[in-house]
Formats: sequence, C-alpha cells, structure tokens
Amino acid sequence: MDPTQQNLDAVSEDGVTDSPKRGPTLSTSTSSFEPLDPHDPNLSKLATTMFQKTADYLLGELTLTQADYKLLEAMNIATVSKCNDMTLMTQQIKKNMVDLQEKCKFLKIKINELLL
Repeated sequence: MDPTQQNLDAVSEDGVTDSPKRGPTLSTSTSSFEPLDPHDPNLSKLATTMFQKTADYLLGELTLTQADYKLLEAMNIATVSKCNDMTLMTQQIKKNMVDLQEKCKFLKIKINELLL
C-alpha cells in the first residue's frame, strides 16, 4: 500500500486524521507538516513577514481605537460641562422670569390704581 492510500485510510468516520508522528489530529489536510521537521526557509521567511505585518496592522488598529476612545471621553467630559453650564443658565433665567412676572403684576396694579 502506498503512503497516500495509507494516509486516506487513517481518516476515521468523524474526520479525525492520524499524523504519522503524533497520532490522531483534527486536521483534514493531507499534508504531513510537523513543526520540528525542517521545511522551506523561504516559506518561513514569508510566514514571519506575514505575521509581522499582521501584528503591525492590528497594533495600528488598536492604537487608533484607543485614540478614538480618548477623544470620545474628552468630548463626553466637555458635553457634561456644557450641560451643567446650561442648567445653571436656565435656572438663572427662570429666577429672572419669576422676578419679572412679580414686577409686571405690581405694575399692573399700580396702573389700574392710576386709571381709576
């Protein structure tokens, strides 16, 4: 029996294959890559470059996300401050309106007294 046929026979009903050196694995690949076996150095270099570029990309994404969060946090603090200022201003306007209404009532009474 040739090695390819032997590899196909090693697949069980549940899709688990047998590695020639390590026994059962969950890989459905027909390759027999073993981490400690020598392999193509160019492939290793390309894989290392790919992982480094992926790491750089993810680091950039996380850095931007962190910067966005800090910006949102600063905007939230500014918004809270502005809302507090507007609340104080509204309370002052309300107080002034009440004072003006009282003065208006007083003036209406005085005008009515003068007209009668």
